[in-house]
Amino acid sequence: MDNREGVLAGESNLELIEFGNLGEEQQRARAHDYPEPDRGRHAWLFLWVGCFLMIALTWGFPFSYGVFQSYYSSHPPFSDHPAGLPAVGTTALGVLYLTSPPSFIVLQRYQSYRRPALVVGSAITCLAVLASAFASKVWHLLLTQGVLYGLGASVVNTVTIQFLNEWFIERKGLAFGIQESGAGMGGIIIPVLMTWGLEKYGHRTMLIAWFVAVATLSVPSIYFLRPRVKPRVATAAELGSLGFVATPIFAILQAGNVFQALGNFLPGIHLPSFAQRFGASSLDAAGMLSLYNVASVIGAICTGYLVDRYHISVTLCLLSLGAAIAVFFAWGFAANFGTLCAFVFLYGMFAGGWSSTWVGIGLEIQKRSPHADLGLLWGFAAAARGIGSVASGPISERLIADGAGETAGWPRSYGTSYGVLILFNGIMLTLGGVGCTARAYELFKRIGHRHNE
Repeated sequence: MDNREGVLAGESNLELIEFGNLGEEQQRARAHDYPEPDRGRHAWLFLWVGCFLMIALTWGFPFSYGVFQSYYSSHPPFSDHPAGLPAVGTTALGVLYLTSPPSFIVLQRYQSYRRPALVVGSAITCLAVLASAFASKVWHLLLTQGVLYGLGASVVNTVTIQFLNEWFIERKGLAFGIQESGAGMGGIIIPVLMTWGLEKYGHRTMLIAWFVAVATLSVPSIYFLRPRVKPRVATAAELGSLGFVATPIFAILQAGNVFQALGNFLPGIHLPSFAQRFGASSLDAAGMLSLYNVASVIGAICTGYLVDRYHISVTLCLLSLGAAIAVFFAWGFAANFGTLCAFVFLYGMFAGGWSSTWVGIGLEIQKRSPHADLGLLWGFAAAARGIGSVASGPISERLIADGAGETAGWPRSYGTSYGVLILFNGIMLTLGGVGCTARAYELFKRIGHRHNE
């Protein structure tokens, strides 16, 4: 009898959700009242058909913007005044990321509105795609394919993550890695599909077709994206404290997110155009972008695995240095299209899984600030990435425009107008690992205390 009670107690512990502080009503809930987390048919259908598919549809589109930019800049009506085109893709991602904290706060407070918000957010992203099909000026694209799409995608992303945090507890890092790999999977298919369609049918027809495809495929995903436990109205105390914002560890890790984002999106935006220097066709460039996203799928899942098993500083150091080395050497000294493809794969492996580290970053901050809400921490990490995303578009335009004569005598890719951009990209990615310094400081401090003893 005692053994059975012990098993039930253990199962009840699994019922507790690592998403803020839980109310008394939820703490009293028995495990058998809800589907089992981390395992079982319901959990895996939620993860793959719900999260993975929705993230592929939502994130794959802005992650493939490099294909659209290449087309827009060489075809009317946008080719006559192409200034601002790089900002469209980074604006979509920036709005998506920057609006994450308020989305998390509101939807964590009013949990019963999550499912309706998911439907509304999906509808907004679909309508944004449809509206962009009728754009005739760059500012139209900024408004529809940029701002409006980012707002809808932000709501969808928030609900997906909040539900995922309920469904997976012990395997949280792996689950987030699989979810994030959905963006890479979308980026594998969409660039090739869009490149073929844009050249054959034009942007209007392809954007309308994508609207129909997303609206159709979102239905099964929305069906499986549902909460594991009964929604409720969270109290102010249960939303967690914002005291973690003033902690040094938060500032350091946030700075790393901003630095990494300033460099992260640049290859995806500019490589399709850069590849034409090696005689690559539009379809070749799209295939290269798909190769990057293949590597991102692998990188995101592997990153989630590492986050579950090692201190977050190990993963941050590995990803930041690996991506920076790939940029400095593989892109900087690329001699042909084949070398560029090798760079893309290496870069995707290391840079593509960065957002999978946010769970580990959040858990590390929770060690110092136990009342911090994990979902809100994810939102702040996303906001930091949004700052870098929005800023990287205009910065990259300026670096390319001003860098044409600055590195003329330098070797390989450094000698092109992209030379300064490549240097900037590598430096920002290196600085993305600044969070490792906090861990190094702690270790040296411990060693010093032991030596003094």
